[in-house]
Amino acid sequence: MYKQYYDGRLVEGQGRPMDVINPATGEVIGTVGCATAEQTREALAAAERAQKAWAKTSLDERIDWMLKLREACMAEREKIVDLVSAESGRPYPAACADFDWMMISFQYYSEEARRMYGTTFNNHSTPNGNVYHIVERRPIGVVVGHVAWNYPLGNAGLKIAPSVVSGCACIVKPSSQTPLATLYIGEIAARIGFPAGVINILSGPSGEVARTLNESTIPKMITLIGSSETGLQIMREGATSVKKYSFELGGNAPVIVMDDVDLDEVAANIVAKKVGFAGQTCVNYNRIYVHEKIYDALCDRVAEHLKGVILGKGRDEGYVMGPVINMEARDRLLGLVEDAVQRGAKLMMGGEVPAEFARGSYMTPALLKDVTDDMRVSKEEIFGPIIPMQPFSDFDEALEKANNTIYGLSAYFFGHRAQEIAKAFETLEAGEIFVNGAPGTEQTPHAGVKQSGVGCDKSHWSLDEYYDFKYLGMKP
Repeated sequence: MYKQYYDGRLVEGQGRPMDVINPATGEVIGTVGCATAEQTREALAAAERAQKAWAKTSLDERIDWMLKLREACMAEREKIVDLVSAESGRPYPAACADFDWMMISFQYYSEEARRMYGTTFNNHSTPNGNVYHIVERRPIGVVVGHVAWNYPLGNAGLKIAPSVVSGCACIVKPSSQTPLATLYIGEIAARIGFPAGVINILSGPSGEVARTLNESTIPKMITLIGSSETGLQIMREGATSVKKYSFELGGNAPVIVMDDVDLDEVAANIVAKKVGFAGQTCVNYNRIYVHEKIYDALCDRVAEHLKGVILGKGRDEGYVMGPVINMEARDRLLGLVEDAVQRGAKLMMGGEVPAEFARGSYMTPALLKDVTDDMRVSKEEIFGPIIPMQPFSDFDEALEKANNTIYGLSAYFFGHRAQEIAKAFETLEAGEIFVNGAPGTEQTPHAGVKQSGVGCDKSHWSLDEYYDFKYLGMKP
């Protein structure tokens, strides 16, 4: 039975037991005693107590603890990787990437916290030395982080690391779908004697645990990686006090492919994006608009690359795609394919439930040709291994279609003509725009516009959110 971690202790959850299922096998891999509302309030009180002392702790000491936790996690890398692989269904390489993302965040924010500077300037209407203005940054206070199931560790790292190094106590709530690896981080923190109440990890039903966290007046900031609907719900529940919000929410990412690209390169990129963790990322390709001159050829190349993908799990070898998170998600994806076909799209391959993987929530990656924007697969965030292709002839029209969504998280452009790249950058309504498969880094902000979020994850701009301003006007 996995335990909750708060106030520096491992605690048996007093709520109902919750089984965690491996999506690849349908088997129970662990049981969590859920936290209750009362235990959640205890964790909030513990974080509030810890906040007072932690905010006054030296930056060097905070960083030392962050790196000590990182070192302890690294020592158990394989166990943690296997846990996240089993609970999420992701193949071993993808599980490694999730673990490594957390470790990168622990390291990055430990370094970046040393570059959080204040400033001093003179009063411009008086002689130098008569008046001084000093602006510094101070920890905002207790932070609550709600973490999505698709990157349990990577997402948790984006919340834990900036909280700890900035001087904020935090409470992290992992998804009930994938709580095990994150709760195990709590076990490691308890084992190394991490200062009590600075990191707290609670798992349980959202209607009880999350609601209690959101409605409390203790948190000064609530962060979320999740859906836009969840973001709105948190803001409604959090209206008991003035709080800061930092949300990374849903997306409906457009992809525009011009006629001057390398077909094999783009086809390989599309397949890798859509079968990597079975397409279950908020930044994944959702609507793929392809110039009519290369449309048929690119569809064929994508089909060829898909033939190299095999279904599997864990440490299976080869170009492996795992299951989606559960049967409900799989059935919804199959419904998107069916709706598209009924409305005139052509299913070139995939979109089936493989008999040999019937116990898991698998589907074969689906390639849809001649998709239109009135289909569900274009309107809804796919979050799965469906590749929807449609042609365009007019670049301006493709840009207009790309922006025809309430979301604005990520957008993608493939092409090499400078004027078209510039126009795409200026026109696309998204917080991040990637050209020709360029990757982001820890130094770049992951932020959405429109209904895709407020604030950002990653980068020093994210760390900024964990501080309040403190201004001093001084006349000597």
